Amino acid sequence: MKKKLIGVTPRLLTEGDTVKQFVNEFYLSALTKRGFNVVMLTLDNPQLEDVLSLCDGFLITGGSDVDPMFFHEINEGLSKGVKPQLDQVDQQVVRYAQKYKLPMLGICRGHQTINVFLGGSLYQDIGDSHRNLADGHEIHTIKNRMLDFSPEIITNSYHHQAIKDLAPHTTAIAWHKDGTIEAYVHDVLPIIGIQWHPERLQGTAPSEIIFDKFAELVNHK
Repeated sequence: MKKKLIGVTPRLLTEGDTVKQFVNEFYLSALTKRGFNVVMLTLDNPQLEDVLSLCDGFLITGGSDVDPMFFHEINEGLSKGVKPQLDQVDQQVVRYAQKYKLPMLGICRGHQTINVFLGGSLYQDIGDSHRNLADGHEIHTIKNRMLDFSPEIITNSYHHQAIKDLAPHTTAIAWHKDGTIEAYVHDVLPIIGIQWHPERLQGTAPSEIIFDKFAELVNHK
C-alpha cells in the first residue's frame, strides 16, 4: 500500500551569508512514526501547487511572525522577524487545503497563520507571559468534534502573538487562564490549530491525541 504523504512548511535560518531552509526533527518524527512519508515544501517553487497536489495532508510549523498586513494592521515593530516567503508558502498551503478539503494541522505560528488566512486576526504582541515555558502551562479545554482532551492539561508555550478574532467557521476548544486561545478546530473541514508545541511533548497524552487525530484524518480522507 502506498504511504500517505504529508507536506511540511519550512522555516529559515541564516548563518553568515547563507540562508538555510529546514524542518525541525520533532515534527518529522511525530509524522514518520505514524507511517507517513514527509516532504518539505521548499520556498519559491515556480508552481507550488504541483507539489501540493502530491500531498495527502499538511503540517504548518512554528516560526517567526506573520505580517499583520494580512489582517489589515500595520507593523509598527510589534511583529518580529516577518519573512514574506514564509507568509507566502503558508498562505498557499492554507488556501489549497481549504479548497480541496485536505487535513491540516497548524502548530504555534501555523496555528496563527491558518487563522489569519481563513479570515481571522492576531494580537501582534501579548508580552512575555507565554514565552519560553518548557512546562507548567495550564490550559482548560472543552469537548469538541476532534480532540478528546482532559478538561485540564499541562503544556509548554513559546509565543508572543496570539489569536484575536477567530476565523469564520472555526471554534475555540482550549484556553489559557488569561483568555488566550490555545487550540481550535474547523467546524466542517479537517483543520486543527494548536498554539503550543505538541511535537516537543511526544509521549504525553495531549500530544498523542493531536497527532493520532491528524493521522486518522489523513488516513481516512
